[in-house]
This record gives sequence, structure tokens and C-alpha cells, in this order.
Amino acid sequence: MKKGKLIALLLALCILLQGCTFYFNPGALFPSENSLFDKFSDLLDQFPPSFSSDATESRQATSDHTPYTEYERADVALLDEVSFADIAYERPDVDSLCKSIGSVQTMVEDGANAVTVLTAFDKVYEDYILFNTMSTVAYIRYTLNLNDGFYDEENRWCDEQSPLVEQALEKCYTAMADSPIRDRLEQLEFGEGFFVYYDEHQIYSNDRVVELMQEESALQTEYMSLQSDMTITWQGQEHLVEELLADESMDYATYLTVYRTYYEKYNPLISEIYAKLIRIRREIARELDYDSYADFNYEFYYQRDYTPKQVEDYIEDVAAELSPYYYTAVYGSYYEESLSAQSLLPKLKQTAYTLGGEIATAYDYMEAYELYDFSSSTSKMPGSYMTYLWAYQAPFLYVSPTGSFPDLLTASHEFGHFVDGYVNCNGTYSIDCAEIFSQGLEYLTLCYGDLTGSEREELSCYKLSDSVLTFLSQACYAAFESRVYALPDEELTAENFNRIFLECNEEFGMGMPGMEDILAPGWIDIQHFLVAPFYVISYCLSNDAALQIYQAELADGSGLTLYNRLLHLSADNSLLNLLEEADMVSPFAKGRMAELADFFDEQLTY
Repeated sequence: MKKGKLIALLLALCILLQGCTFYFNPGALFPSENSLFDKFSDLLDQFPPSFSSDATESRQATSDHTPYTEYERADVALLDEVSFADIAYERPDVDSLCKSIGSVQTMVEDGANAVTVLTAFDKVYEDYILFNTMSTVAYIRYTLNLNDGFYDEENRWCDEQSPLVEQALEKCYTAMADSPIRDRLEQLEFGEGFFVYYDEHQIYSNDRVVELMQEESALQTEYMSLQSDMTITWQGQEHLVEELLADESMDYATYLTVYRTYYEKYNPLISEIYAKLIRIRREIARELDYDSYADFNYEFYYQRDYTPKQVEDYIEDVAAELSPYYYTAVYGSYYEESLSAQSLLPKLKQTAYTLGGEIATAYDYMEAYELYDFSSSTSKMPGSYMTYLWAYQAPFLYVSPTGSFPDLLTASHEFGHFVDGYVNCNGTYSIDCAEIFSQGLEYLTLCYGDLTGSEREELSCYKLSDSVLTFLSQACYAAFESRVYALPDEELTAENFNRIFLECNEEFGMGMPGMEDILAPGWIDIQHFLVAPFYVISYCLSNDAALQIYQAELADGSGLTLYNRLLHLSADNSLLNLLEEADMVSPFAKGRMAELADFFDEQLTY
């Protein structure tokens, strides 16, 4: 075995394992992938990283915390709080729900007064919340056991019904916005300016758009089904790819052959799905009079206060300033420590208690109602996420542990989302703002986690290296999406997707000579492209803000204070406005990426 080729495989594949998958409805889900570095520990031991940071000093508990039973939240739950296991799933009656919403719309159009309309609407909206909650329950239980045919079917069904329900609700809101009682409705129920949105956005009222969204959902489900059971024919028998790659006795050449066989089978299948999705999404944008799907996506789904053009300039800076640190980051991402699934929750609990305040309160709430799953099972969906059970005003945290020490950072990431969801009652609508709390809590875990000195140093080196890879990989993915969506319909082919993905990796310093056939088709493993288009840039921009929290903590111990301040500014806010209110630096500020490059240069040395 040639060590040079082994390094090439490491560098080519590590890019495919950055970031996390995402399930868009009903909430943001953020999975992490297994690292391949365990397979090459004998090699990487020859390149021990050194790390320079005050993070090796453990912080002490900062404050007591309010018991969750006494903590006052902004919103009241529709249903009494119960443990997740005690939530009974029942398929919602969507036909009845849509008819009830339609009856309120008719009431408005027939001239009913505001009080009469709101009395009817409040009951209908409760049923709408229950629909979304049951959809979430179905999804969680589907991911807990991918072999459960019942919840597989229920999850698919709920996904297909969602656009129909949203269409009925939007038509009702639009009727309210056009009615003489508009101002009175805002005064009594919705708040000033609520209907301005419906003056400008009528997405689901377009029947063709709803039809296209249902087609999109079906294709996304088809892709996720492929991912949940990936097999190849190996030595005359069908085997799970994951099980083959986990075979530690496999030699290097055989390992590569498994990967090539996997891509040969699945790259054409997923390319066909992706091409259909792009065509559908572009038609959605045309139906709604947007210049591009990216423009529609930025405004409607993510409510961003920056533009695709700003992102294009930003990712050019990422490539220019950070690509020289790619090799350093790859080596720094290696870790030796393991962490059992049984040890993960106690580690997270200690971290939450040391951080104190609302973070500790949120943890107690999570534990009291068992709003988490950290179990290790081959039937679980790989990865991690946080989602929200609206009827109970309860976040839910899901982690599928890998047994490696960075599982603590994965748990901290999702718990950061949980804390935000708990404190703000899921009112942080901006994906970019929400990601600050997940990534920010990872950095604070380096300072406040229950770690030995060597564990803290190794995990800090891993996280800072991972941070560099996050910037490079997610900016690379953003460039890939931009170029792919610019292709004419007839050029939406596997060959072009692979070519563009390889070109983007090379531009960000991640192209590996001799490994092109492994790297080029690797885009099929990035679920965001198919399930959450144009999401990935959020990881870069929020990581910048999270790094500012970490830098403040290293400088004078004020990072936790900044984190808590941001928690109370994020609801209904946008990224750039949030950073301005908190006196933080914009990721788009001139010279900002060069400053980050200097920071990484100081922190990661070899």
C-alpha cells in the first residue's frame, strides 16, 4: 500500500463527510456523518497536530438556573406536556382541516365581523398545529426505526398533504388581508403588519405551485429511501455499503473498489432525481415571477437579508483565503478518543450545568420529558437533528452516535438548537440565526465541557480544523449549486453534475489528482442538494458568528454572555440585523475572511 495514495483518499473523502443532512419540514434537521479517520490512525499518527489556545483551561459554573417548572416561556402549549414516548400518533384528517379553513375564508369573504372570524379561526388553527405536530411525530418515529413500515408510510403521507394544508391556510390569510376587517384582525390577534407579507407573497394560492411542490416532495422521499438502504452486489451477494466499508480487514484497493461500485450504481439514479428536482424548482420560481430559484429560496424559505450575489463574492474570498489551510485542517480533524453512547448524555448534562442559566434549564426540561434519543442502533437513521412539536411547545433532539469523541460536539450542536427552540418557543425563524446557537454551543463546549486536559486539547484541535473544513466544504457546495442551477434543462446530466463538483473541489483546494473518479460523484452524498437547496451557505455565515463567540470566550471569558444575549435577540430576526444589534462583525465585512485566516493560522500549527 502506497502511503501517498492513502493520504489522497483521506483528503478526497473527508470533504464528503462535512456538515449535516437536513429535513426541511417541519423543522431543520442537522445530521453529522461518521469520520473515516479511524481507519487510518496508524498513518495520521505520523502527523500529530499542535494546538494553541486558552481553551485547554476548564471554565467553572457561572450561575444557578431556574427550574423548568418555574421558567416562564413566551407561548403556552396547546396540549399538556408529556414524555415523548407517551405521545399518541393519529393520522390527521386533512380533508376536514382544509374544509374548515375554507369555511373561515368564506366567512371573511361574506363580511363577518372580526370577533366572529377569530372565534372560528382559533379552533381551525389548533387543528393546523395538531396536523404539524403529528407530522413531526411520524417523522421522528420513522427515523428511530427505518424498518418500521407504518411510520415510513405515515411520514410520506404527511409530506404529501402538507402543501394542500398550506394552500388552504394561505388562501384564508389572503382573504383576511383583502378584507375590511384586516386592521381589526391585526389589532386583536395577529399583530401590526402581519398581513403585509400576504400582500406580496401568495405562494400556495397558485395551484400549479402546490402541484409542483407535491412532485418535489415525492422525489425527495424517493431520494431519502435510496439513502436509507444502499446496497451493492459484492462477491455475488447483495450487501449494505455501510457494512462493507466498516470491515476493518479490507485492504486499500478493495476499499476503493467498494466506493467505485457504490458510485457506479447510485450516481446515475440520484442524478436523474436531482435533474427532475431542479426542473421542478425552476418552474416554481417562474410561476411566482422570480428571476431564479435561488432568489425565491432565499426570500421564501430562509428569509435572508442578503442576496445570492453577495454569497458569490463571499465564497470567492473563502477559496482565496482558506484553501491553503486545507491539508492542515484534514490532519487536525483526526482524533483518537472514543465515547460510548451511554456516556454521551451525562457529558452533555455536565456541560449544560456548567454553562448554567437557561441552558441548564432547557436541559432539565429535555430530560424530564425525555425529549431526546441518543441510542445506538443500526435501524436508526444516521446523523442528528432537532425538530419541534408545536402542540406541546417542545423541541426534540435526535442523535445517532458513532462512538467517537466528536459525538459530544454533535450532541452540543443539536442541543444548541434545542436551547434556542426552548427559550424562543421556536421563534428563531432565520436558519442563519438558528445555526449560530448550534455551532456556538459546540465552541463553548470546548471551554465548559467535562474534559481532561488532553481531551480538551484534542477536541479543540478537531473543532477548529473542522471549522476550516466547514468554510471550505460548504462554500464549495454553494458554488456547485449555483453552477448546476445555471445549466440548461438538456444539460442536467450526471456527467455535468460530476464535472462541476470536481471543478468546485479543485477551486477550493480540495481536488486530489488520481482520485477524480471517487471525488466527482460524491455530491450524491450531500443531502442538502436534494432536500434543502441553497441551505449550505448558512453553515459558513453562522460559523463566522459562532467563532466570534468563541474568540470572545478566549479573550476575556465573555463568550457565554454574548451567546445568552444573542438568544434574546434572535426571535423574528435576520442574520445581519442580529449581528448589528449585538455589535458583532458581519461575515460580508471587507477583510473579514482574511482575519479568520489569521486566527486559524495562530490556532492550528504543525
